[in-house]
Amino acid sequence: SSGINAEYGEDLKHGIEKNQFVSKFVLSGGVNSKPVSLSCLVTALRAVCYMKIREIYCWRTPISDSDIIDLALLLETPCWKNVSTIELIDTNLSDFALGRLSRTFPVGRLKKLVLDYNKIGDEGMANLLVCLTGNTELKHLSVNYCNLTIPSGALLAELLTKSTIIHLEVTGNALQCDGTAQLIDALGTQDIPLKSLLIADNGIDSHGKGNQRGPFMTAKVIRRWLTCTQYLELCDLRDNDIGDLAARELMDGLTDRVTAGLKNLQLLVTCRIDATIYKTIQSLAKKSKGGGKKKKKRKKK
Repeated sequence: SSGINAEYGEDLKHGIEKNQFVSKFVLSGGVNSKPVSLSCLVTALRAVCYMKIREIYCWRTPISDSDIIDLALLLETPCWKNVSTIELIDTNLSDFALGRLSRTFPVGRLKKLVLDYNKIGDEGMANLLVCLTGNTELKHLSVNYCNLTIPSGALLAELLTKSTIIHLEVTGNALQCDGTAQLIDALGTQDIPLKSLLIADNGIDSHGKGNQRGPFMTAKVIRRWLTCTQYLELCDLRDNDIGDLAARELMDGLTDRVTAGLKNLQLLVTCRIDATIYKTIQSLAKKSKGGGKKKKKRKKK
């Protein structure tokens, strides 16, 4: 470990001497890879007072509670508060680690947070809500495949109303119809400037247990949002078996947008619906106005 620290430190010093600064650090593990220590990187950064770091990526490598404590203490130091991106993907993040890391958000300038493939669940989402409430820096939150269920729909809705997040990814969870409706209802009623919502593969169908709504009623909520939002650019609903009735409701929502002259919107849905409805949805998305200036045709010589 001390040898790795020294190796990191020498590389950083070498870069400083040559006026070559690295702002992005990637720690990636795998089946055939050696264990990677986040604490070693943090120790090296402190040892040489390297303050140019802006992005930290940890992929497919286990992160211990002590790793997160070291990282959190670094991020809470004023000279290292400019870290703008943290990606912790498939790192076996514990509840304690998530809670400790979350406490750094109010004092930092984090713009993008990715926690994909960590089983944070609804309790973890509740912790994020507490720590991100009132945050005016974070713009992009990704919690794909994080074991979120119906209660997280309301938690995400509250988070969006109390922060400045404009890109939200929740693919591969189990919000189902009720959680999705709770989330999107808040978007429509409070005019939240969300630009992209990726909510594919969330069990928005008629098979989920504990739902008071079905896909058709959920689609009606989505339609109301599609009809009024001026900000949305992308909504991904793929891998949700919504059925033809719900798909037609979404199609009518896009028709409303075209009639109202709202800007271009990319709506992605499952292809397991009526072929005519599917093609119409794709066509209507292209017909929406305001997507940019049209190129002038060249005059023939």
